[in-house]
Amino acid sequence: QFKLGFLIAKSPKNRIAVLDGHCIAAGAGLALAHTKNTDSDKSPTHFRIATTRTVLSVQHAHFLGSFPGFGTSYYLPRLKGHIGTYLALTGARINGADCLYSGAATHFMKSHMVEKCLKALTHSEFDLTEEQLKAILDEHAVSPSSNTKDLKTWNDLSSPPSYYARYSMQGVTDPTHLEEQHEAIDRCFGQPTVEEMLAALQDEGTEWAKNTLEIVKMMSPRSLYVTFELLRRASNMSLEDCMRTEWRLSRRFFEHPDFFEGVRAFEIDKDGNPKWGEAPSQEEVNGMFKPMNEAVLRPLELVQDHLAKTHKYGGNSVQGKLRV
Repeated sequence: QFKLGFLIAKSPKNRIAVLDGHCIAAGAGLALAHTKNTDSDKSPTHFRIATTRTVLSVQHAHFLGSFPGFGTSYYLPRLKGHIGTYLALTGARINGADCLYSGAATHFMKSHMVEKCLKALTHSEFDLTEEQLKAILDEHAVSPSSNTKDLKTWNDLSSPPSYYARYSMQGVTDPTHLEEQHEAIDRCFGQPTVEEMLAALQDEGTEWAKNTLEIVKMMSPRSLYVTFELLRRASNMSLEDCMRTEWRLSRRFFEHPDFFEGVRAFEIDKDGNPKWGEAPSQEEVNGMFKPMNEAVLRPLELVQDHLAKTHKYGGNSVQGKLRV
């Protein structure tokens, strides 16, 4: 999945991701990989279509005692404001409207219009320019509104969802809320430390802040502190460096029981009642990011495999490789 996300992000072709359904965890990472790579001004523009059936959530950190992986740490800090940190630490499920507002999507369509849009694209010229692609997508896109929603929200349920229900229930999202709560999200999740973030949520004094604070406190303390640190660092790192950092973190999280406890609680026993360990010290958090000996963890080789092979078309050979 690291290599697939890298392949998509570094593709020299314009690409379109259709988020018509559940884009959860690694699926969210692959969807966000269709974001313009800001490491290079020459990278193509990838488009992301959210629909009335979109459910996007970055779940690994909040539920599984892990962290946002597969390149997600690069994209989350590049969403609008500090929404990316908010999504990672709460496991929030956002709908198509909030995907568009946050920058996770470039266009919003009613689900039944997606097929018409794709037909328009396939019946067009073979090699459309970025401007031509955008014009076709714009023609089929609409502005999100409450009457284009195909999904239930947690508010439609008879009682508040449990920790496990927020992880497992299908076809349900948080209510549209990112634009309304954006200033509060930035005030709280833009703080320099976890302690100050939690204090800011406490001081905010609104029902949203109270509920959000309770939700954040449900997650593994280790995941909370490491994910917070990861996203702060990743905001100034390249995609390649983010992926290599995640690669090291994946090895180190396997050494800690919180990850296995999260998998037990949400994937095996499904009781939604994990017994997390204690919060790490700042020294322990910093240690998670230190380089690792190759004898302990083999280096992550990011290769564009479609260029690494020799293809023959009419007797002509095309060969190339990009390693980072």
